[in-house]
Amino acid sequence: MARIVVTGGGGFLGQRVVRSLLAMEHITMNGLRHDDFSVCVVDRFTPSWMLEEGIEVIEGDLLSLLESQPEVFQTSDVVIHLASAVSGECEQDLNLGLQTNLQTGIVLGQTLASATHRPLLIFSSSLAIYGGTDDFPLPLVITDEVRPNPQNSYGSQKLMLETLYADLARRGAISIRTLRLMTVSVRPGKPNQAASGFLSGMIREPLSGEPSNVPVPLTTPIALNSPEQAVAGLIAVMGISDEEWGTPLGLNLPGMRLTVEEMVQALERVGGPQAAALLRYEEDPLIRQIVAGWPSHFESERAQRLGLQTTESFESVVRRFRAAM
Repeated sequence: MARIVVTGGGGFLGQRVVRSLLAMEHITMNGLRHDDFSVCVVDRFTPSWMLEEGIEVIEGDLLSLLESQPEVFQTSDVVIHLASAVSGECEQDLNLGLQTNLQTGIVLGQTLASATHRPLLIFSSSLAIYGGTDDFPLPLVITDEVRPNPQNSYGSQKLMLETLYADLARRGAISIRTLRLMTVSVRPGKPNQAASGFLSGMIREPLSGEPSNVPVPLTTPIALNSPEQAVAGLIAVMGISDEEWGTPLGLNLPGMRLTVEEMVQALERVGGPQAAALLRYEEDPLIRQIVAGWPSHFESERAQRLGLQTTESFESVVRRFRAAM
């Protein structure tokens, strides 16, 4: 029986990945079909429904578990690595990001590389690996050939892990599918400390009758993935074979391109003027600086070749979110 471990499986995306896996009659791993598989969730806290579904759940700090129970990961066929400190946390507390993201990610790579077989690692990276400076400006369009240049600690940590995992794959120790997600919106639940958190809050709170702040100019261009796009992408790349994937370098997951103003317009079309009226516009210099460094226009021939494309509109995402409230 094939075994899938999902780190951060109790989180927003993790729960959706797990539910999607459970709904599948069979899965494809590295080009091979498996009719029988199990799912193990590793997280600090896990929802009760997972135990009710009979899912193997291991609660605890990921780094501690890697050191005390390496066999949990070494016996896996696939690890979907979603556990991470978010961008705002990493910018405010360098040591938190270095331990939670970088150190933990390094140990995960070493642990998988020490397995007696070659496990497949699905790594959730981020468009935050791209950025621009005065002497090395961000290109208008991010293609497969653009060199990463992160301008925040979160993006730097993600890029360092991308490089490590690519090298482990080059050495034949693991197989790697690094998928760079865009900001995911709309996220349910409470606000988090991610710099991108407002991109969900400005939709989620007004639709619930609560005020929300937009901390960046309305003209700010944004690249987004819906939750469904992100989950489908993570599961899709799990099925792609090493030969099809090609280079062990990361891939940008296609998504939606729009401005913050267009997001407000979608909110008004779905929730009405009363929802849009709950938005206030008080700029936050730190968030504005971080978000301004993120690219918003992507073109990837590699993604097209692998069948990773989307035509979804943000308005449809908002309508789906409202219907699920």
